Amino acid sequence: MARKKKKKEEKPPKETKMGFSADESVEKQQAEELKTYSGESEEIQYENRSGDIIETFDSTTGKKEGEISLGSNGAKGKFVMLEVLEKTENHYEYNAETDIEVDRKTSGMFKIKNPSDSDKVWDIDVTFKKDKAVGLDDEIHLKNLNPSEEKEYEYDIEQFEEPALKISEFVSTINDENTLSYSLSTGDTNKVLFKLILKNLMDYPLTNVVVKKEIQAGYSDVDVLGNSVGSVDNDSEFIEWKIDNFAANAEAELKFNMSIQIEDSSSKVRTGTISAEYSSPDKALTGLEIDKFDAYSNNFVGVLEEQNDDNPDVYNCSVIFLNESEFQVKLVNLDVKNVVTSNKVLDIDPGEIPVIASGAKWTSESWETETDDGLEPRFLKTVEFFLIAKRKVSTFGTIAIDDFELAVAAIAGKLDYSLEQLMTYRITPFDALLQVKNTGGADLNEIIFEETIQEGYVPPKPEDVEIYIVRDNESELEGSEADWENLGDPIEIDSDLIEISPNNQEPETEHILRIKLTDLKDHAMGMFLPNMIIRVKYPIQAYKPARDSEFVSNVRYIANTYPAGAPIEFVPAPEARIPVLHLRRKVLKGKKVHATSTEGVYEIVLTVKNTGDTFIENVEMRDVVPDNFEYGEYSFEPASTDNLEGKDLLIWKIDRIEANDEFEITYTITGKGEYKASDSQLSA
Repeated sequence: MARKKKKKEEKPPKETKMGFSADESVEKQQAEELKTYSGESEEIQYENRSGDIIETFDSTTGKKEGEISLGSNGAKGKFVMLEVLEKTENHYEYNAETDIEVDRKTSGMFKIKNPSDSDKVWDIDVTFKKDKAVGLDDEIHLKNLNPSEEKEYEYDIEQFEEPALKISEFVSTINDENTLSYSLSTGDTNKVLFKLILKNLMDYPLTNVVVKKEIQAGYSDVDVLGNSVGSVDNDSEFIEWKIDNFAANAEAELKFNMSIQIEDSSSKVRTGTISAEYSSPDKALTGLEIDKFDAYSNNFVGVLEEQNDDNPDVYNCSVIFLNESEFQVKLVNLDVKNVVTSNKVLDIDPGEIPVIASGAKWTSESWETETDDGLEPRFLKTVEFFLIAKRKVSTFGTIAIDDFELAVAAIAGKLDYSLEQLMTYRITPFDALLQVKNTGGADLNEIIFEETIQEGYVPPKPEDVEIYIVRDNESELEGSEADWENLGDPIEIDSDLIEISPNNQEPETEHILRIKLTDLKDHAMGMFLPNMIIRVKYPIQAYKPARDSEFVSNVRYIANTYPAGAPIEFVPAPEARIPVLHLRRKVLKGKKVHATSTEGVYEIVLTVKNTGDTFIENVEMRDVVPDNFEYGEYSFEPASTDNLEGKDLLIWKIDRIEANDEFEITYTITGKGEYKASDSQLSA
């Protein structure tokens, strides 16, 4: 007899992770997405609840699929705690735009904590999303986390991240909202206006913002004028400004006054440091996010098999899932197959059963199974669930801002020129000497020398400007009798700091000369300290000035503190004036020769008479001594001697001769050997 050909068994589809078969890709994706869920409240809000019973339904048919019965813990359950905390610490100079890099700190930490006192957590998987490169693995896997145990994973932030909060401070020592000023005055009480401006640089809110402004010793009468948001408290040490929720891209302002008395120009007081801290809830500095989480804890899965009283081969069966942990649990898959028939008798999809509270039990609707020959039914159970985590992602930031000194800022200055008069229609060079002394108590970071050089005069070239510094605290500003060749220690500056406008040497136009000693704190010479003197020397050329004109000074000195406030300006007074003299000489020069009573000795008399109506200066007299004559016994010593055609030439210099005055010079000559007295009549 021929055998029947055995029918080939069809293999069931292969199962994927979490028990999903190959044709359940949608359910698998849904389950994966549920791993991104973050718990909020330990009190679970159930729909379809009646007392301690919550009914669950098939998502496709709408039929009841089972019910949750709450345990002794009610509708509550704990979360596994996941936290990403990134920190930024920044230290700034006063109102600087960039921080002090050596004090900069950025760090990150991921923490996972089991808050249960009794239950372990195991098979933990955490994955992350990253906007920027950080020193944290993309996935973290933990086999066990004991009760109350916490794991920390510190990581580096590869790129420096700017803080989310910007703080700037406005100070006016003249109590004027529109004028920055850092200079105090002596005698009267100074009422100082402070204004703090906060800006949230992010497109999300900041929380728990606390700004503290230090109150330095010496200040009194703190008066808070207003704050645009938040609350303000103050004591003897700090003004504290709190903002619970600072909106995205928002700005806020706090204004207050403080008073201070300054006794003398050497007095100094600081403005007081600023510190701030803030949080960014739900945002990491680098954009790092916790993507997916799954883990297990104590549970029970079983099939209740109840044999029929009248038909022992028939069983009423149901599945029980018991959450034996303190945690909230999400059941995403529960498949039950009859081993004998390979029929799936229960198929729970990811979204059908709500979160199961601690100690709660889910029981499926029962189904009937028939067996042969008194055998018990046999089932294959596939279950997948994970604990619910509560996720916290935040940034905590701190900012420290240095204070600075308020002091009496004052300067004194002087101006001198090397000539007292100029001559008409001549090209005459002369030097200008500009001097400034720091007469206050504040260090100055900037001093600008400015002179407007009038038409008809040629300004210096940048390379002709000389700068000197005198650090001797006892030195004073020098007058017109200054030692022009010993003005102090020379200082080199970049020629770019010397501006001449227009930048040419043409006398036909007015020129503005600016010598800008700025950012002195970063210069080799350092800040312009109290009692220090800076001198600037440069040439100016009078280019054939006309009669009835004069050179009139137009000079000012401008100084400023660090940080820069209202500039301090000093204009030397009175104006320096150099008259232009139209001097045309009318001079009579002559020579007499007298024979003395001693043979061979003759007296020479040189006369120069100013026959004009104005004085004359720098008059030169010259005379030639014949050969075979010795000379001497002068009434006025020659300034120098020279040679003229082999004969001695005597030269005298007369500084000044007034109008209609006469100047006389006498000396003697003595003949030697063969000489002729008439040779002495020769004059130069």
